[in-house]
Amino acid sequence: MERYSEVLGLPVICVNDGKRVGVVKNIIFRPKTKTLLAFLLECKSYELKKKVVLAEDILSLGKDAVIIKDLNSLRGLRQAKNTDELMDKGEVIGLRVYSKAGEDMGVVKDVIFDYKNRTIEGVEISDGLIQDIVKGRNVLPLLGKVEFGEDILLVDNEAVEEMMETGGGLKNIIEGKP
Repeated sequence: MERYSEVLGLPVICVNDGKRVGVVKNIIFRPKTKTLLAFLLECKSYELKKKVVLAEDILSLGKDAVIIKDLNSLRGLRQAKNTDELMDKGEVIGLRVYSKAGEDMGVVKDVIFDYKNRTIEGVEISDGLIQDIVKGRNVLPLLGKVEFGEDILLVDNEAVEEMMETGGGLKNIIEGKP
């Protein structure tokens, strides 16, 4: 499993010639189907066109780099937007999360995804800066019925029951929990 925040800034390297083609600037998701679509790259400063690498063109994603097969894996963002590949893309970071019981769970601050299966597996939720400092953030697995709206994420009560603390926060440090 990978985290959105840990993938941003990674270099993208072609395996056939060892050339660095850019850096991951953003990750494009399709929230309605909980899928990973592509990585948006920041290329060299003289290249004005934005480039994307579709998720299926990624050979490997490690903690230090994203590996693609060759330069044919790169596509212009404008060209890719005009195809079905990037249809229904949307933002996940910043969505307010509510349970079906009507409870405000917080705001999505990170996305946990599986690049091999191209799926969103869960989200990390912040309940405010003070709560983050004291208790740490919670990870909400996207189990069961999940509804992505334009500015909210509505989750089943069973997903809320499966929510896990990330282990951060002063409370856990003081109590000696990992």
